[in-house]
Amino acid sequence: MRIDITGDAARFLAEAEAFLCQDPLRHTVIATAIANELGGRAGGAMTRFLTVRDDAGQVVGVATSAFGGRVYLGELPPHSISAVADAFSAEQAPPTSVEGVRTDAAAFARYWSRVTGGTDAESFSARLFRLGTLSVPAAVGKPRPATVDDLDVCRAFVEAFCAEIGEPRPFDEDAARRRIDAGFWWLWEHDGAPAAFVGRNVEILGWARIGPVYTPPQLRGNGFASALTAAVSGVVRAEGADVCLFTDLANPTSNKIYQAIGYEPVRDFVHYTLTAAG
Repeated sequence: MRIDITGDAARFLAEAEAFLCQDPLRHTVIATAIANELGGRAGGAMTRFLTVRDDAGQVVGVATSAFGGRVYLGELPPHSISAVADAFSAEQAPPTSVEGVRTDAAAFARYWSRVTGGTDAESFSARLFRLGTLSVPAAVGKPRPATVDDLDVCRAFVEAFCAEIGEPRPFDEDAARRRIDAGFWWLWEHDGAPAAFVGRNVEILGWARIGPVYTPPQLRGNGFASALTAAVSGVVRAEGADVCLFTDLANPTSNKIYQAIGYEPVRDFVHYTLTAAG
């Protein structure tokens, strides 16, 4: 077994594409990270891409680390988890969290805690959904792509979303402008003002992921996010891509509304926060 880490998204894609294509939906987060790096939309993620190779040199596992040590585990051989944790721990930005299917993320977190003397704590669980038959609900207002004039509004929505989920991230204005120019950020307009925000990601390996989705608390309950998510999902599907998104399992409302517009559950993931010793 051999582990390699690179910051070169193009190199990683060339080496791991065949493996990623075995289950592109499972690897939507990693594939999107590649696309955002290549398209200049990474927003300061500084992603590190990891491959696990077998004795024949074939890629048999993948993972990433971004935003200063937030590890995301793709499909990995069970016996490689500790080596993956060691490899990321040796990086300039060591792990601060890990997310993956429960068995892998738990094994990573427990091994990391044992070796480093730090602590781990499960912080949330997420469910991956894929779009089945799309149903577009009615809501007062209309969807529209964001324009550069909406940059400050989009910044406020994105920063509020990140704060609400407990994952504040730096806002990269250049990356945001590229997302707007590409038509990836959308707003629901109600009474002449933006009332909800939905982002989408570029299609890669046949899939495009919806997210983030945000409505200010005072405007929730009006169906704006549902209608906007459905509208953007329809745009993506019309382009010929399959569509997916993640929900927080602790939020029954979001899980319910996405299923109501046609999203079907695929699998669950768990996120652990890792706190260094001392």
